[in-house]
Amino acid sequence: MSEVNYWKIPLDKLPSRGTKYSKDTKIEFRCLTIRDLKYMAAMTESNAREIVDDILRRCLRLTDLRFEDILEIDRLTLIFYLRSNTFMLSNSYQTEFKCPYCEAKVVKTLKPGDLAVRKMEDSVSGSVTIDGGCKVVHSALKKITDPVYKTGDPDVDLILAFTDIDKKIKSENLKDFILNLPADEFSKLLHLAERAKCGILGYADLKCSKCFSDLRVGIDLADSALFNRIHMSTMIRNRVQVSKYCGVDLDDDMPYNEVEMTISVVNELAEKEAESLNQKKNNPGVRR
Repeated sequence: MSEVNYWKIPLDKLPSRGTKYSKDTKIEFRCLTIRDLKYMAAMTESNAREIVDDILRRCLRLTDLRFEDILEIDRLTLIFYLRSNTFMLSNSYQTEFKCPYCEAKVVKTLKPGDLAVRKMEDSVSGSVTIDGGCKVVHSALKKITDPVYKTGDPDVDLILAFTDIDKKIKSENLKDFILNLPADEFSKLLHLAERAKCGILGYADLKCSKCFSDLRVGIDLADSALFNRIHMSTMIRNRVQVSKYCGVDLDDDMPYNEVEMTISVVNELAEKEAESLNQKKNNPGVRR
């Protein structure tokens, strides 16, 4: 089994800046292993959140902080720490879109750091009164194990993510309740959520490569799209190649960044071997 290395994440790099955790809190992470990637191979749209959270639990080492008390606004940043350090050669996103100005088809390669982030101190706390005097306060930010609402309405989802209306209003259908509020109350509630919103925002500010117009492009941050998923056939092929050229077996607990570097070296060896065989085939009388 490979030795496990952990790296410390500076709390001030998180959207919360670590201000909601104790002064003794420490968050460290390790890279994903082959075993972790095998587990992720079973990911579907319906179980993606559960699997990604399980991966986070496996890969984080926490001091003076329970996993359940991690803030939801910090979750994506922690995931990107895992992703960018695990997939050393392939940690970028590729996004494709049509420029609204020149109509050119644009393909851009993004690093996680290209995504827009709003830190917690840039957001504004407050409250509004709705439904006959019920006060809704958003300052209690959601934790990683709190319910995540996907109603199909982005405004409702934003309100549910950055206010505590789900704890103040007892309704079997929060979406209908929110959408049926008087227009002025709904507007105030949405404004409250927008001012409170922080974390990774799900878009990147880019330039069209043809007309150089400034563009704001949305990025898919669904759990099922957060990691590079390696097919089992690729893992088996990698294991066979490494065994052939290096005479070693890829341990399931080997960090995948080491696997990527090993495979890169093996591919170079394979190319040189193929080149040498091709030269011998084309020049059978030449000795080297």
